[in-house]
Amino acid sequence: MSSINFSGAVSTTAIDNNFIDSYMASAPNPAFSLVYIYGLRCASGGLTVSNGDIAKKLNMLESDVVNAWSYWAKTGLIALEKNGGGFSVKFMTPPVHSVNNKIAEDSPKIVAVSPSYAPKDIADIVKHTPEVGEILNTAEAVKGKPISPKETEAIVWMHQNLELPREVIFILLTFCFDRGKPVRYMEKTALDWAEKGISTAEDASNYLSFSTNYAKVLKFFGAGSRSATKREKSFVDKWLTEWEFSLEMVELAASRTLENTGKAAFAYCDKILEKWHALSFTTVEEVERNDEDYKSTKTKNEKQKLQPPKGVFNNYSQNIYTEEEISDILKRKGSIL
Repeated sequence: MSSINFSGAVSTTAIDNNFIDSYMASAPNPAFSLVYIYGLRCASGGLTVSNGDIAKKLNMLESDVVNAWSYWAKTGLIALEKNGGGFSVKFMTPPVHSVNNKIAEDSPKIVAVSPSYAPKDIADIVKHTPEVGEILNTAEAVKGKPISPKETEAIVWMHQNLELPREVIFILLTFCFDRGKPVRYMEKTALDWAEKGISTAEDASNYLSFSTNYAKVLKFFGAGSRSATKREKSFVDKWLTEWEFSLEMVELAASRTLENTGKAAFAYCDKILEKWHALSFTTVEEVERNDEDYKSTKTKNEKQKLQPPKGVFNNYSQNIYTEEEISDILKRKGSIL
């Protein structure tokens, strides 16, 4: 069980009036305020405890303790920092304005607190939240075999801590299980989706579609064994979304990029597609027709260059003689000689 170190400018268990006036009543769960206050008590005494210790002390679920730290970190009242196997909680001075304004103005990222649920906590959550039990059963059906304790913790964390909807969790699990992804990958993906505000099945499907497109484009460049960088993703987003090119067109541009540069030069490929976009090309056939027209024009120009230029000699108009006339001319020349 991970431990928590507390720090802050507190020598007694004093509660800021602004916390009571503007923050305490706004907490989505009254238990969150209890966790905050008990944390102040631990900080004042320099105590090191675990989430389990706090849950036992306050007679609540450990998941509620984890969710409380995540919530207070969003408001800016505490700062969470990883510390070895656990994390540190640092208490900050509560801002004068309300918690709702703080969240709306700053829009902080969701704090990544690794899932940590005791079997008893999970049993209690399933008992009081049937939807979680349904998700766990579906997860086993998708995987085709029992899920591990770590996978169980991760799934409960997605629902309880990240508050991802059931249908979004289903899509995420299907994606990860089908590809044999480890638990850590599942957690990182779930956190990423929560931060991006993916809250519907349509959002999740669209996001996965784009993720798949990134992988496909990398394969076009012969780099399918790695993930796309942020800059490469921005290029792909522009090509597929802003310019509305098909993957077939991007593949053609990538092929020409490799022919000319010998590497996955996204900027070079971007120039090719930029030209096609300016010419309003939307299909491979249009590009190929343009290529043929260019070759035909080029060949015609080269033939014209091979023709001798008009000058004094090739502009001379020659007389045409019959055999009789030629014989007479020769006779006259002979008589003269």
